[in-house]
This record gives sequence, C-alpha cells and structure tokens, in this order.
Amino acid sequence: MLFRVCWILVACVLKSILTDSAAVSDDNTCSTVQNKCASRVGCGMALHNFFIGCQSVIYGETDKCTVQCQRALISLLSTEDKVGLAFMNCECDNNEFCNTRKQRVQVCTKDVLYAMESVNYSTTVVSCTLAQWICEADTSCYTALRYYVSHCGQLIDGHVCTSRCNNSLDILYRQDKATQLISCTCDGSEDYDCIKLRRNTERLCFNRDVPYHSINDDDRNGAHNLSLIVWSASLGYLVFFAFGLVIIRTLL
Repeated sequence: MLFRVCWILVACVLKSILTDSAAVSDDNTCSTVQNKCASRVGCGMALHNFFIGCQSVIYGETDKCTVQCQRALISLLSTEDKVGLAFMNCECDNNEFCNTRKQRVQVCTKDVLYAMESVNYSTTVVSCTLAQWICEADTSCYTALRYYVSHCGQLIDGHVCTSRCNNSLDILYRQDKATQLISCTCDGSEDYDCIKLRRNTERLCFNRDVPYHSINDDDRNGAHNLSLIVWSASLGYLVFFAFGLVIIRTLL
C-alpha cells in the first residue's frame, strides 16, 4: 500500500515537471514570443522595423547584412524586458520559413554584437535613424517621442517653438533611451531636410541663430539633432499602426 502511494506521488511530480517544461517550451516558440512582442508598443515598433529593415536579408536577396538590418536588430535587442532578445532566441517549432529567416539573419551577428558592445548610451554618437529606433523600442521613450512630434510640428516650417514643444522636448530628454537622440548625427539617408529641421530647432528652441555651414559641422559632431526625427517619426507611427501588424502576421 505504501509503495503504491509513493508511486502515485512520484507520478504526480513527474507529470508536474513535464507540464511545466512543456509550458516553458510553448512560451518560447517564435509565434508566442512574436505575438507577445507585437502586443507591446515599443517592441511592436522594433519588430516592424526588423521585418522591413531586414527584408532583403530575410528573403535571401543579399548575403550581407545591410545597414538598415543592423539598425533594426540593434533596436530589437534594445527593447524593454528583453522581449526582442527573446524573439531572436525563440524556437521555430519546425516552421520552415522561421528557420530560414533565423539562419539568414545570422549573417548580421558579428556586426550587431560589435555595435552593441561599442554603443555607450551616454557618449557614442549614432545616426538619427538608429537613435530613433532605439527610442521607439522602449514604450516610455516611444510615448515621449510621439508627444514631442505632436507638439513640435510648427518647427518644420520654421514658425515657432511653443512652450508645449519645449516642455515635450524636456520630457523626451529625461528618457533613458532618448539620450542618443540628443547627440545623433545625420548620415544622409533621410528622406527629409534634416539640416533645415536642425536649424529651426537651434534658432527657435535654443535661441541660437547658427549659420548653415556651422550646423553641417555640428551634425558631424552630433549636437542637438533631436528635431531630425519629426517627419520620420510621424511617418513611422502612421505606417506602424496602419500596416505594421498586418505585415508581421503575413510574415509568420
């Protein structure tokens, strides 16, 4: 009788262990982790940027890691609660496309790891595109960035830097993941006049009437480039909320 009771207890313990292991395994599948990431504003934006920025790598159109893909991966690995990292290390669960995607993205491993090691969030100057994506990968920074964009639109035309715009700028500066937005530099890949936006911010928000050539020099030194992300951030929000989740689910 005692032997039977012990056997039942052992069986229950084993069942509990196996059940817990299965739960952990299920939680680590790429579909589960991807849905978890997509449900969060910051991680969802980083995931969207990953599928767009790494599209040529994912579909085998190139055997090299593009600059856009490197930036997207750095952003994804910068997400809060390490959800983006979990997505990169998830189990494909016999999904052929998922396995192929992970295998092809490995070409970026060396460059991305080197960049992650060399990037110091308080001192390293990066492109404004990467700085924006790092900020957007964090929900708090993303929210502050959106608040900034919604209150500083008049800067684009060089009209005025309102008190609300200055306040939103101050809020954004206080975000940990926004540090590099302050010192980011224009790399020439933007589809908007970043120098004009920079000049308007210097003149209207910081009361500095800086000559055009000096702004060019400062861009290379990475000073006060936050305004460079106004148009691209606005476009990013529109694309993300309108098409982001659709694209992500299509690529599952």
